[in-house]
Amino acid sequence: MSIISVNDNDGFLDKIKNKNVQFSCVISSIETTKYIPISGVNKKVIEYTPAADMELVVLGKSLSISTPPIDATGCPSPATITRANVDLKDIPVLTIDAGSAVKPKIPYISVDDKSTGDIYKGKAMDNSKELFKMGEIIGKNLTCDTLIIGESVPGGTTTALGVLLGLGYDAKDKISSGSVENPKELKLNVVENGLKYAKSKDVFDVLNAVGDKMMPVVAGMAFSSAKRGRPVILAGGTQMASVLSVIGEIDKNYKKENILKSGLISIGTTEFVLNDKNADLKGIVEQINENVPIFASKFNYDKSELDGLKSYCKGSVKEGVGAGGISIYSYANGLNPDEVREYVERNYYRWFNVNK
Repeated sequence: MSIISVNDNDGFLDKIKNKNVQFSCVISSIETTKYIPISGVNKKVIEYTPAADMELVVLGKSLSISTPPIDATGCPSPATITRANVDLKDIPVLTIDAGSAVKPKIPYISVDDKSTGDIYKGKAMDNSKELFKMGEIIGKNLTCDTLIIGESVPGGTTTALGVLLGLGYDAKDKISSGSVENPKELKLNVVENGLKYAKSKDVFDVLNAVGDKMMPVVAGMAFSSAKRGRPVILAGGTQMASVLSVIGEIDKNYKKENILKSGLISIGTTEFVLNDKNADLKGIVEQINENVPIFASKFNYDKSELDGLKSYCKGSVKEGVGAGGISIYSYANGLNPDEVREYVERNYYRWFNVNK
C-alpha cells in the first residue's frame, strides 16, 4: 500500500478521487529563529527557505538561492516531493505569503507582509483573528472540489508545540522535528516563556503569543472550504495537528458548527512523521478529535541510491511544503511512490549541481 490510513471511518479517500484539486501553501518566517536554533534549517539560508521552496514547486527551480534548500546531511527539501506531484499530476499551485522574510520570485497572495514575531517574548503577532478571516475569504473564493493546504515555516514545530500546550493539550513529548536530534528542551523553554505573556487561554490570544501567522490563515481556509462541502487535506505533520486544534477551538468558542465532525477535514503527512519515535501525531490528533482521519504517504526512499533521500529514513527533514498531503491526493488518483522517488532522483543532480 502507498498510503497508511488511520481512523478513516468515512471513506475520505473516496471523496478526493477524480476531483478538481487546488494545492495551496502558506509561508512565513519566525523572528525567534534568528537567535535561537529552534529550526533544523541552516541559519545562513533560513530566511530564504520558504521562498526557495515555493519557487521550486512552481517553476522547477529555486531563484532566491542557488539551489533548493538542503540540510547538512544532504537531505533535500520536501519541496522536491511536492514539485514531483505538481509536475506529474498537473496540480495548480497557489502561494500565500503570511510574513516570509524573503518574498518569493513568483506570483503570490499577500495576507501579511510582516514576519511572525518573537515567540520567546510572547509577541508572535497581534492580528490572528484578522488572519483567520483572511483565510476564510481565500477558502471561500477557491473554485476547486478538493483543497490541499501545506506550509513552509522554519521553526514551525516550536510554534505548534506552543499553541497545543497553550490550548491545554498533552503535547510536551509528542511534537516532531525537522532534525534527527529533536531539541525538545530548547523548544519547551521558548514556548513556556512565551506563554507567560498570553493575555488568556483564548485561541486567538494563544496564537498572538506563541503561534505563527500560517496557522490562523490555514485554519480559516480549511474552515470555509469544509463549510462548503469540499474535502480538505491539512498537508503536514504535527504543525498541521496544531492547526487542527485551532480550528476546533475557534469552532467551539466562536462558530459552533462542529466542522471537525463533518468528515471533510483530514491530516495528510509522510511515513517519516507517522513513524517518528520522538513524536506522536496520532496521539495529538485523537486528543483534538478522534474522528479526524490521518493519512501517511510512503516514498520507498530506502530503495534510493542517493544518500540525501536515504536521510529521510534516518529522521532528517521528514515533512514540509505539503509533501505528504499532496502525495496522498496523487496516490489516491493513480500515482505511485516509485514515480515520485524516480522523479526526485532524476532531477536531484540538476537541482543541487551534483555530478553523477
